[in-house]
Amino acid sequence: MYYLDLIEIKRLTRDLLPRTRDNQVDDRLRGWNWFDSPIRPYSSELLLPVWDIACSICPTRRDAWLRHKVLKKSIPTTVYQAKGFIVHKLISSMFLKAKKLVYLGYEDLRDELIRNADEILKKEIEGMKRNVELNDRDVQDLTEFCKQIAKWQATRIESKVLEVKAKYPFLNEESLVQLSFPMATEVVVDGSLLGLSKYLRADAAWMLGGMIFDIKLGRKEEWHRIQVAGYALAFESVFERPVDIGCTVYVSKTGNSIRIDRDFYIIGDYLRSSFLEKRDELQMMLLKDSEPDVADNCPKYCVFRSYCFG
Repeated sequence: MYYLDLIEIKRLTRDLLPRTRDNQVDDRLRGWNWFDSPIRPYSSELLLPVWDIACSICPTRRDAWLRHKVLKKSIPTTVYQAKGFIVHKLISSMFLKAKKLVYLGYEDLRDELIRNADEILKKEIEGMKRNVELNDRDVQDLTEFCKQIAKWQATRIESKVLEVKAKYPFLNEESLVQLSFPMATEVVVDGSLLGLSKYLRADAAWMLGGMIFDIKLGRKEEWHRIQVAGYALAFESVFERPVDIGCTVYVSKTGNSIRIDRDFYIIGDYLRSSFLEKRDELQMMLLKDSEPDVADNCPKYCVFRSYCFG
């Protein structure tokens, strides 16, 4: 998911990165200015997940109110989101397992990664069923989709490791892992300085810094970029290093195969401001402790419909 091709590398080095140097982000919108407006949160007591702020499934944000005030736990709003959570877990688990296998000196990674992915998939589906109703068709489609992802990702990982070993045949395991996996997955950062969760978890970040990855299923939506801007602000607040590039990885199914599209963009002033406005609006709504109205155009796929309509 995170290995870039030649064209993507050229676009980064010849287009996006030069543009970030020529058009600097307003310093007031950097995460390291967490103590001052507009970065300073409306409240430091109510800490919110990044995806809860960026994603607007319900027009009145009643879904967020139900999560935080009624259920008091973070669960997906839709079956579609539940599937996304499982795919996220599958991919991050494969990278973690691959690193362990390299350290242990395994030569044939692909088959072992696929076997491990099957175990992870079964476990995650059973766990998700406790929060979201997944019918047999949902489970079957998700299982087939995830197995395709696992085969593709396992092949990519093994190919990358073999490529590095062929170029540097005398590397030890530590160096082999560093060069084969130039990204950290499931990166945890404390976002509390920004009024965000203490346990934010970005899908992946470039080890050399400056770029954050996020995986999504299906079509592109504006809030996907806004979500990555939230992670960038959190990283800057803790590490005080600029994060200027975002990449949303779209995974979809085309016929009997999967399709991977990577959307690269600059995390500029607009995305940062949009995230901060959404954060403040949601904090204020939840702290007022007044129940939001039921949306007139409530999405039929929202798992909270039973709470709103009995």
